[in-house]
Order: sequence, then C-alpha cells, then structure tokens
Amino acid sequence: MRWIIALHNRTPLFLKVLGANGFLVVVGALGGYAIAHFGLASQDVLIFVALGLVCSLGINFFMLRIAFGPLFRLQQVMEAVRAGDFTARCPVIPGDPDVHRLTETFNLMLDQLNAYRQQVASQILRALEEERKRIARELHDETSQALTSIVISLEMMEQGLAGQESLAERVRSIRQYTLQTLEEIRRLTYDLRPSILDDLGLVPAIRWYLRNRVAEAGLQTELQVDPELEALRLPEDVEVSLFRIIQEALTNVRKHSQATCAKVRLWAEPGKILARVEDNGKGFVLQEALRQDPRGRGLGLVGMRERAALAGADLRIESAPGRGTVVELEVPFHGSRTEDSGASGR
Repeated sequence: MRWIIALHNRTPLFLKVLGANGFLVVVGALGGYAIAHFGLASQDVLIFVALGLVCSLGINFFMLRIAFGPLFRLQQVMEAVRAGDFTARCPVIPGDPDVHRLTETFNLMLDQLNAYRQQVASQILRALEEERKRIARELHDETSQALTSIVISLEMMEQGLAGQESLAERVRSIRQYTLQTLEEIRRLTYDLRPSILDDLGLVPAIRWYLRNRVAEAGLQTELQVDPELEALRLPEDVEVSLFRIIQEALTNVRKHSQATCAKVRLWAEPGKILARVEDNGKGFVLQEALRQDPRGRGLGLVGMRERAALAGADLRIESAPGRGTVVELEVPFHGSRTEDSGASGR
C-alpha cells in the first residue's frame, strides 16, 4: 500500500489524468466488444454509455479536485499577502510533484521577499529616525536660538520706544508672533524626536506624550507601568520602535476614535515585554477598514507593522463598532531589567 501512495505522490498530474482516461478507454473498448459480441439491446447500450460517461466525469473531477486543491490554497495565501499578511505561507502537502515544487518555490520566494522587505524597512526606519533627530537638533540649536535672539532684540527695542506707543505696539505684536512661532517649533522638535526618549527612556517619554499631547486634546489618560520597567532601557531600535507604535496608536485615538479616555499599560512577563493601548471610542471593523484602504495608511497600520517587525514584536489590533480599539504589542526581551542593561544596548 505504501508503494502505491508513494507512486501516486511522485506521478505528475498529466500522467495521472492520461492513465485514468486510458483506463476508461480500455474499459469502453472491452465493453463495446462485449456489446458487439453478445448483441445487447439498444437500451443496455445506452445504460453502458451513460455509466461510462458518469465514471469518466467522476474520476476526472476527483483527480483534478485533489490536484488543484493546493492551487486554491496558494490563491488564498496570495490574497492574504496582498492584504498585508507577510507571514502567510502555503502548506506543503504531498501530492502532484509539479504543484509541490510550485508551493515550495512560492514559500521560498515569500521568505526571501519578507527578509528583504524587513531589511529595507529597517534601513528606511533607521534613516528616518536619524533624519528626524538631525532636523530636531537643527531646529533646537539653530532656529530656536535665532528666534530667541529675535525675541530678546524685539523686547529691547520695545523698551527703547518709550513715548512712541503706536510703534511699540507693533513691535510688541511682532514679538508675540515670534514667541508663538518659537513655541510651535519647540513643539515640532519634540514631535520629531522627543529628547526625553533619548535621555530618560521609553516610560518617561510615553508619560510625557500622554500629558502633553493626548491630555491636551481633552482626553482622560491613564498609564499603568510595572515598577520594574520604570528604569528599564531597551536597545535604541527597539525603544524607538515601541514609542512610535504607541505614539501612532494614541494619534489614532485623538484623530479618529471620538474617545474620551485613553489607557496605556506596560508590563513584563518571562522573556517578553508587553504594551497595551486601549480607548473607549467608536471602534471600527478592521477587515472593512483594510478593504477600503488595503495598505492601512489612513490608520498608520503600515508604519506600525514595519516598526513592530523591526523590533521583533508581535502586533495585534482588536476593534469593534461601539466597543473601542485595543492595540497590543509583545516584544521578546531576555536582558537584565536594569538601567545599565539598556545603556549597554546603546
């Protein structure tokens, strides 16, 4: 029996169909000889032809169904990859050797493309963060300093215009606009690359973002952190990726959720660190949102997924209409949970 199964698995679909139909032709020829030899009635001939047709169609349907089953699964995997699930793979099931080779080649191609995509994404995200850091530094060191000097000069000019109230009022107005511009640049600098993230780490940066960005939008905020994570410093790539994912999730809460409350929780389990961002907003159907926007750019899903992949994290998004949204992150971590371990990772 085993050699029959092995022979079936090694035989190409072409030979299987050819053999089955050849067998049917032989049976039909023998049946025709019997009809001619024994002189059967026309009714018996019709029955024989009908049975032969049914057997032929049934055998061909059965064989083709089995042979093309892996191709249907291959199509489903292609649809999943097109929707953004780059981890989908087609199961390799023994069967037609040609389809077997096609499935293995397709999975190997996906592995290579996924590795290349992660490599490119990693390079792009690192370059993006470096550029953010450079622009933020230039805005802080040059533009902010220049505007501060202008503000001081305008203040001195205003003091020297005693008795010229009209001109002094104009100078005061220009100084006020300059102060507003300076404040916006400082805000932009922090959004580009919060210095607190580099100086103090992930938890203080999240706490700062909740207080200065989310709470300012009128939302109630809550941050729960395991005490052992307060002073934890992760490798820079992981730390930046986690902060950006949580930042993007909170940005979605502010812009799209119509929520009144946003909660962030960070905790540790053996071998991993977990983060959870939750809101009480209107929620949405994730699959419908992806169908309307396959790349997920409107919700920032592409950036979140790429950053999660860069950090080696598992990203899960759960949402339902009227029940809010939950974004969960699971990051492998096997280092010592001390500030020194994080510093060494830098």
